[in-house]
Amino acid sequence: MGDPWPDLGSRMSEAAGTLTRMSIVTELSERLPGRVHGPGTPEFDAGRTVFAGPGEAEAVVRPSSADEVATAVRVATSAGVPLTVRSGGHGSDPVAGGIVIDLAELSGVELADGGLVHVGGGAHWGDVASALAPHSLGITSGDTGDVGVGGLALGGGIGWLARTHGLTVDILREVEVVTAAGEVLIANDAQHRELFWALRGGGGNFGVVTRFTFEAAPVDGLVGGHVRFDQSDVRAVLRAWRDVMAAGPDELNSTLLVMPQLMPEMPAGPQLAVALLGSEAELRRLLEPLLSLPSVTEVALAPVAYADLLEESPPGKPPFRLVGGNGFVPDLSDEALDVFLRALDREIPTMLMLRALGGAFSRVPADATPIAHRDGQALLAVNGILPPDATDEQVAAARVATDAALAFTSGEYSNFTPDFGEEQLAAIFPPPTLERLRRVKAEVDPGDVFRASHHIAPAR
Repeated sequence: MGDPWPDLGSRMSEAAGTLTRMSIVTELSERLPGRVHGPGTPEFDAGRTVFAGPGEAEAVVRPSSADEVATAVRVATSAGVPLTVRSGGHGSDPVAGGIVIDLAELSGVELADGGLVHVGGGAHWGDVASALAPHSLGITSGDTGDVGVGGLALGGGIGWLARTHGLTVDILREVEVVTAAGEVLIANDAQHRELFWALRGGGGNFGVVTRFTFEAAPVDGLVGGHVRFDQSDVRAVLRAWRDVMAAGPDELNSTLLVMPQLMPEMPAGPQLAVALLGSEAELRRLLEPLLSLPSVTEVALAPVAYADLLEESPPGKPPFRLVGGNGFVPDLSDEALDVFLRALDREIPTMLMLRALGGAFSRVPADATPIAHRDGQALLAVNGILPPDATDEQVAAARVATDAALAFTSGEYSNFTPDFGEEQLAAIFPPPTLERLRRVKAEVDPGDVFRASHHIAPAR
C-alpha cells in the first residue's frame, strides 16, 4: 500500500518556510517601522521591478540610513532569507525572491571640500549631474541620466569622460558599505584596502554600498554634439575615427555607433557622439579628417552642459533579441576594422559600437582595480538583431560574424554583459583578478549572502 500523503512532508516544509518568512517580515516591520512594504503598495512594486521587469519578493525594505540597512541585513541573514539590493533599477536580472533592500531613500548628493562629492547609493546619475552643474563640476558616469549610481560605479563606469578622467571607479575615493555581518565600514586606500579594491569593479558581491565619495572635476568649457554619415563608405569612417582618436588629446571623447535600418526615424549608417573639454574651433580641427569625408550628412557641434550629455534610457526591454557581446580592443588594426565591417555586411541586421578609450583609462595599472583590461583602445559592442522567437539556426548564424569580431578583444566589460555564469566571469576577470576577488569575498561574505548578477563565490 502506498503512502496516503506522499507530499505531506514537502507541504509541511513549504508551510514552515512561509511562516518563517512571515515572521521575518513582522520582525523587520517592528525593527524598522514605516520602512517595510508589502504587496499592493507602490513601494513594493517599485522595489521589486528592474529594467528586466518585475520580480518576486516577500517584502521591500526602504532604509533611510546605513544603520537601517545594517538592521535589515542582520535580520534577513540570521533567518537565511535571500537578499537583493536595488540601486537605480537598471539590472538585467529580475529579483528572484526574499527581501529587497531598495536604496531609493539614500539618494542625496553633497558637495564637500576639495571637490569631493558624497553620493547616496540610491541616487541616479542625472540627479548627480544636476546637483553639480551650478558648481561647474561633473563626475564621469554612464551615457544616461536615469542609470543608478550604485550599479554603474560598482561595475566600473565607462562614461563620457573616460579618456579624460578614467572610469567612474578611478575617481572613487571612499565608500560606506554594510557587510554581510551587518557592520558599517568605511573603505578607502587607508583602511579596508582590499575591500575597497574589490568594490571598484567587482560588482555588488561584497556588501551594500550606502554612500560613495567621488572626486569631481571641472566640466565648464565643454563642447560636443554629433556627426552623421550615410552608408556609402563605412570603412573610411571607421579608419578616420580610429586615427583621430589615436592622435587626439585626453580631453577628446567619443563613441562611434553604426546602426542598421530599423525604423524610418532611425537612419542607418555611422553616427558619432563626441565631447571635448575645449573650444568648438578646436573640436572641429581635431575632427577635420572625419568632417571632410564625402559621406557626412549632418554636423551638430556646439557648447554643451555636461548634464545635457546624459540622455534617457529607452523604456523597457527592446522588442528584439540581441546576439553578440562586447569586449576591450587592444589594437584597432586595419584587420580588426575589416572584420568589424564584415559583421555589418550581411543579411542579419547588426549594430556596432566603438567607444574610444586610451588616455586616462589606460594609465591606470591593470591591478589597481578589478577592471584589468587597461590596454583597451576601445570598447567594442557588436550584436545581431533578431526577432524574439529566433530559431537556434538563426542565433548560430548571427554568432558567426559577431564572434569573429569579438576575437579581437581581450576581455569583457561586466556592465555590458547581460549573460551570467562562470564563463562570463572568466571573460570579465583574468584568473589572478578573479582569485583575488574570491579571497576578498571569503573574508567579508563567507556565507555568500550577496549574490550579484555576475556572482563571485567566496574562495574555499
